[in-house]
Amino acid sequence: MKITDKPETKATNVFKISFAKITPTRFDGWLIGAFSMLALVAPAQAQQFMGDNQWTAPHGVSTQAASVGEEFSQYYFVLAFKEDWEFNAQITHYYDDPRDSTESHTSGNLFFKHRISESDAGTTGYSVMFGTGLSPDYLDQGEVTNAFDSYWAAMTGTYGWNNDRVLLDVIPGFTVNLDQGDTDETAWGFTYASRLAIYDVIPQSAIVSEVFGTAGEAYAPPSYRAGVRWEGKKWVVAGTYSDAFDGSGGAGFEIGIIYFTDARFCFGGCKR
Repeated sequence: MKITDKPETKATNVFKISFAKITPTRFDGWLIGAFSMLALVAPAQAQQFMGDNQWTAPHGVSTQAASVGEEFSQYYFVLAFKEDWEFNAQITHYYDDPRDSTESHTSGNLFFKHRISESDAGTTGYSVMFGTGLSPDYLDQGEVTNAFDSYWAAMTGTYGWNNDRVLLDVIPGFTVNLDQGDTDETAWGFTYASRLAIYDVIPQSAIVSEVFGTAGEAYAPPSYRAGVRWEGKKWVVAGTYSDAFDGSGGAGFEIGIIYFTDARFCFGGCKR
């Protein structure tokens, strides 16, 4: 789930499908993103954060999220189809095709997440994720990946201090892009992300910052994102700004929203 899962975001990678190109203007792109947030208002799960925590939603809960930014907008659908397991689907709409900065481009992503362990409080622990496709923040400027041409896996460790008022997520992983650049060569990369969330400074909110990037042949520059996330029982709203440390470009300003349904999507019935 890419604002926080347990109101502690979910950022995430996923499986990418390339759809037919369309050519709306940047303004049209913003309208599409805004419409996604309103029309899918009951849906909103992915958020703009790259970092993720160990948490998975309770069995049968669907998490839906949408975010709108300066460079692209995203929509996430997450389903806790089994205890400690989630299926994640993401659609990213670039206002300008990163490859030529002219036409727009839309791609999709898919991945699974499995929680390995968690603390009694449910705030810290470990999980693994794997899928096909890649989040835009793990790609260099001008790069995109097509359906099933990129595969990845990652592990999440969430650690807490000061009675869990400070939470740190560490997410090491790897990716292999089978169509890197114009040459369609295979490129491997080490993906990394780390997110820090500080609570009890702003009421019912967290101050969140993160760093992320990709090392190796599938290189993406070290980047950062920072912002504030308001966390309710059913809704999460976040405002952030992101850029590369060298100033080469990033997602810019983004607004994200997440909605958690009741546990109603269980195979064989949901427990009360």
